[in-house]
Formats: sequence, structure tokens, C-alpha cells
Amino acid sequence: MFAPVTRSMTLTLGLFSVVLSMNLQAENASEQPKTPAQALELGTTSVTAQGLGTTTENSGTYTTGAMSTATKLNLSIKETPQSVSVITRQQMDDFHLDTLTEAMRQTTGIVVQHTDSDRVGYSARGYSINNFQIDGMLNTFGRMKTDADTIIYDRIEVVRGATGLTTGAGDPSATINMVRKRPTAQWQAKTGVSGASHDNYYSYVDVGGPLAFEGRLRGRAVIAYRDSKSFRDNYAQQREVGYGILEADLTDDTVLAVGYDYQNKHVQGTSWGTLPYWNSNGGKAKLPRSANLAADWSSWPLEDKIAFATLDHRLADDWRLKAAYTHRQSDTDGKVYYGGAGFPSDDRSGMMAWTSHMIGETKMDVVDLNLAGSYSLLGREHELMVGYGEAELKSSSPLVLRGKTAAGYTTIDDWKHMGGIGKFPDTVTGLKSEEGSTRQKAGYLATRLSLTDRLHAVLGSRYGSWEIQSKAYSYKSADKQTISKTGQTHNDMWTPYAGLLYDLTPEYTVYASYTDIFKPQSERDSSKKYLEPVVGSNYEVGVKGSLLDERLNIAAAYFWSKQDNVAELDDLAPPDPKTNEQFYKSGGKGNKVNGFEVEMSGEILPDWNLTAGYTYTHSLNGNKQRNRTDEPMNLLRVSTAYKLPGEWRALTVGGAVNWQSDFYEFTNRPVGGGARDNDGNLVTESARISQQAYTVVNVMSRYQFDQHLSASLNVNNLFDKKYYERVGFYNGVYWGDPRSVTLALDWKL
Repeated sequence: MFAPVTRSMTLTLGLFSVVLSMNLQAENASEQPKTPAQALELGTTSVTAQGLGTTTENSGTYTTGAMSTATKLNLSIKETPQSVSVITRQQMDDFHLDTLTEAMRQTTGIVVQHTDSDRVGYSARGYSINNFQIDGMLNTFGRMKTDADTIIYDRIEVVRGATGLTTGAGDPSATINMVRKRPTAQWQAKTGVSGASHDNYYSYVDVGGPLAFEGRLRGRAVIAYRDSKSFRDNYAQQREVGYGILEADLTDDTVLAVGYDYQNKHVQGTSWGTLPYWNSNGGKAKLPRSANLAADWSSWPLEDKIAFATLDHRLADDWRLKAAYTHRQSDTDGKVYYGGAGFPSDDRSGMMAWTSHMIGETKMDVVDLNLAGSYSLLGREHELMVGYGEAELKSSSPLVLRGKTAAGYTTIDDWKHMGGIGKFPDTVTGLKSEEGSTRQKAGYLATRLSLTDRLHAVLGSRYGSWEIQSKAYSYKSADKQTISKTGQTHNDMWTPYAGLLYDLTPEYTVYASYTDIFKPQSERDSSKKYLEPVVGSNYEVGVKGSLLDERLNIAAAYFWSKQDNVAELDDLAPPDPKTNEQFYKSGGKGNKVNGFEVEMSGEILPDWNLTAGYTYTHSLNGNKQRNRTDEPMNLLRVSTAYKLPGEWRALTVGGAVNWQSDFYEFTNRPVGGGARDNDGNLVTESARISQQAYTVVNVMSRYQFDQHLSASLNVNNLFDKKYYERVGFYNGVYWGDPRSVTLALDWKL
């Protein structure tokens, strides 16, 4: 227990000494007389709220002045004709939302569900979320497998509904855009340590400011380290995070930024699936929350490295030319042994293990170039943005030859005692097993038209191509190989976007928006054929308000969409034992989703922040039957923090409430008595696993000793509610997290 604390403290104190040294140098340099240059801010936008711009760090609020994820135009939340949410730096700090998953659990309309200990999925409006961005850059990674640490982000912008204009292929769920911290014009530094339940220890250092040339060169560095165990038996995780960025004013009108983002996750006791819900007699297995049917050496690590560069050049008037490039590489190399198959017996036997060597790499390159500014037409001022982007993703895995194991190696005699199971032998060859690529190119255009003083239109279009290719290699010998190829190509993909807004008053606006949905799918069925592209349409109407000097945003929306060929995980098809690929099936024609949501975010009173949202989603398949029964139809997300007045002003208190309605899924359950067929397999029948509606309450408090030092106490799942986060996946369930307590100390310059 003490080793992680020692490592965390040593790392933090060592890094903090560097921060103090740099700060002293900065103070000594500041004593020299000089005239500081005016730094050009990258991505500067018109400030639509008093004291609020796009950056949320140090704003102290739960909202932002402008965002661009929906259309790439820098618009306020009220000016954006779609439902949007922003998780600000203040909210992440208040509730210790240290991972993307923790942040999404407090986001309006987002359902969070794990498939196992190291894979997590997000969904919205009845569909999985597959569109992710970092700093607004197109991202062809299907999902953020690292469950990214949020310490490097200024904010997380979430646009619900289709965003084909900015992400290429439309998807009516949502787009999640993680916006990194940037260098600051003045020196600032922050460091902290925390300890939580289940031996969960964390430390970080965050420092930035002007470096040279009278502030024309600025930098920022963030380093963090986590060493944690878990309420799950034999599970532990270590995560290293590093982020650095340099920003230089090449001229008074040109800013160049280069940076590197690194996250490396090491795990032990990785699961590969859920816990069994049924026992071999057809009753409930009743495995505890702490159960983990993984060998203690089972591991699915991931190392993620991102290098990026941006160039921002200010042209005449307010026109800007922006260019950006990102290179990302993700690598994994670990062996998994998990008892995910079968039904436990009374003597704790009956389970079979899934085993695999998880190895491979994925590389992505993205470039984007756009030009934006205002123009005059028919006596009115309008905004225009035009751009072009390309993205290419390549993945590959080597051929792994499995060695011999003892008979019954995958048979688990006692799921509660798996410490004596050794690693399976294998050999990683220099030959290829599978490789694939995804490429897309597109030009895009968007404009905001001021038709009258009150009536505005946001129109856009995206036109491009999408190509997916994959190869599977088989060998009779090292020099005799057979290549199986599959692929699909889609040219002339056109995605229109239209939004209309009418200002009822200076505070309230009604809007309507529409976009086509065309999404080629990278998912394959059990015969390894790509599913047909998703096609459809997405609509939304609503009202938005901006109150209290535009520091409080409110919104209500009704949405509906129709899609064909939606990919659904095929629970009956096991993963490919060689490549770990999971297979999908088409959802057929006529999938329809409709619903509504209301949200409030910002400062409702001085020193009182609040974000609250309710979402209702009704999803039907082509036969007009409820679809996605494994997700709740109703979601309520509320988070609030209040700095007390008067002599208690040093104390901030708050809480979060997450409520969701029931959900269920049908699974295979052994018939009563454990009857078996002629082959000795258990006879099963269809049975439903349900999770009733539940509420999880979190509370927080922070005491500010002085302008530098603060201490905070957070309790998640205050009443230790027992619930399933997911049901039905491979006949099992995934338990939600129990109560945990976090104590943290933070110091800032």
C-alpha cells in the first residue's frame, strides 16, 4: 500500500522542484526592464459571454463562450442549431473526473457501459458513439481504447445528433471532442496528489507560460502518474501520462504550435467479458462485485502516442487560415486468460476460459486545412468556413503461433482460486496475420447567414470519399502464403447540413436542423464481410436561452432520426480466436429513434455552478419493436457546486445525481435441473436479465486554505448502490463501481 504513495510523492515532489526552479528563473527575468510583446492567441474567437471565451480553464464556470465541434464555425451554444454539452475544466476538477468515462457519466444524454475491465463504450440517442475528435481533428479511431486521462484537457465538447459536416460520416448518436490545454501568456503552475479507496493513488504536475523572446515563445507541460488497485480481485492498473506543447508567434499574425501527447496504460488481471449471471442449474449465479475470473497475469495494455502541429495565420480583417496535422500510434502486447464462457456450478467449476495474445499496432495520420472569416452580402455581415481534410488509419498484427498446453488448460476448476494458472506459451513470428486500412478525403463548407436581425441560417456541405481495406494471411509455410482480401469503397459521398435559428428575444432562440446520414461501416459479420453502409436522416427542433449575462445556458430539444443497416453486436458469435475481432450484424431497415431532452448549464447564482440534463430516448426497429433494450430510455444527470458565502467562503460543497430507468436484455439460460444434450452441453432457453431503475449519488467538498493550497474530499456512490452497468453481454453482467472516497491536496502558483 505504501509503495504507490512513495512513488507518487517522489515523482510529484521531483517534478515540482523543477516547476519552482523555472518559476524563480521567470521571476528573476521579470526584474529586467522590458516591454512584453502582445501574444497572438491561437484560435481566438469573438467572446459572446462576459468574461467567457472558448477556454474554460480558470473561468470557474460550467459553460463556455463558444465552441466549434458541430460546424467548425466558432459559435456560442445558443447560436449552434444542435444539442451540445461542455464538461469544463472546473467541473472536471470539482468532481475529480480524471478519465473520459468519468466525465461522460456526468454528461447529458450519454450512456456509459463497460464490456469488461478495459473496454468501455458510450452511446447516445439509441446508437453507439464512434466519432471522436481531439482539438477538432478528424479521428478515424473507432473508440478511445485508453479511456483517456483528462488532466491534459481544457474541456470536452459533446454534440448530440449527427455531425457529418465535421466528422466525415454522419452518425446520429454524438461526437466527443477533447480539447487540449494550451500555453498561457503568464506563468502558472499546479501540482497535486490524491489517495482513494482500493489503493488508488494519483499525482500530477502542470506548468506553463512564456519561455523566451519576450513571450513570443510559450510552452506547457503536464505529467501525471496513477497506481491503483481495484474492488475487483487481482485487478491493478498503472498509467503514465505526458503532454508537452510549444507555441510560437512567428510573426504578429502567425502562430505555430507543436506538441506531443503520451498515455501508457499497464494492467494486471484484465477481464475479457462480463461475469456470468446464470448458474448451471438455471438459477442466478450471484457472483459478488469483487469477482474477477481472470488470471492474475492476464493483461491488455495500451500505449498511445500522438504528435501534432498546427499553424494559424491571420489574414486581412478577421480572416484566418489554419492548417493542422496529427500522427497517432497505438500499440498493445499482452496475454489474456478470462473465464467468460460457461455457467458456474455449485462447486465453482463449469467455466471455460477465453485466451488470446493481444498484440498489434494502429497508426493514424490526419491533415486538415481551412479558411474562415466574415463577408458582406446584401448589406449584412455573414460568416464562411471552407476546408479540406484527409485521414488514413492503418492497423496490423503479427502471426502468433500457439504452443502446446496441458490438457484441460482452459477448463477452470474453481473460478475463485485461479492463482496457479500459468501463461500459455506462444511465438510471435515476423509474419503478418492481418492488416487493414481506412482512408477518407473530403472538402467541406459552412456558412452562417444573417438573413434578418433575428433570423439566421447555418448551411453546410461535405463531399468526399471513404475506403476500407483488410487482408488476412494464412500460411502453409513461411514462403507460401494465401491472402484473403475484403474491402469497400464509396465515392461521391455528399452530406448536407442545414440549421435555421430565430431570435425570439435577445435571450431566447428557436431552431431547427437537418442532416443526411451516410456512414460506411468498418464492422464485419461472422463471415468477415463488411456490413452495408448506414443511411438515413436526422432532425432536431428546439429552443435555447442565454441568461445572466450569458453565463447560464438553457435548452430544450425534440429529435428524431431514421436509419437502415445499423451495426449491432452479435452476442451469439464469439470473437475470432486468432485476431480477437468481435462480429456484428445488421439492424435491418427502418430503425427509428425519437425523444427529447432539456439541459441547464452554467452559473445560476454567483459562486453557484450547475449542469443538469434530462433525456428521453425511444428506439424502434423496422418491425416497430423497441430496439436497444439494453440501454435506459430515461437519463437524468445533475452536478452542482457552491462556494459558501461570508466566513465560510473558503469552503465549496457540491453533489452529483445520476439516475436512469430500467433496461434489459435476453440471454441463454440453462433449463432447470441442468439438463444436457447428447454432446454433454447444457440445454438453454431464452431468459431476460433486467436492471431496475437506480440512482447513484456523489458528493464533493473543497477547502481553500489560502490562494495556493486546497484540500478536497470526494465520495462517489455515497449510498453504495449495487447495480449492473451492463446486462446481457455474453450471458453476463458488469457491476457498477461501489462506494469510493478520494482525498486530494492541490497547490498552485
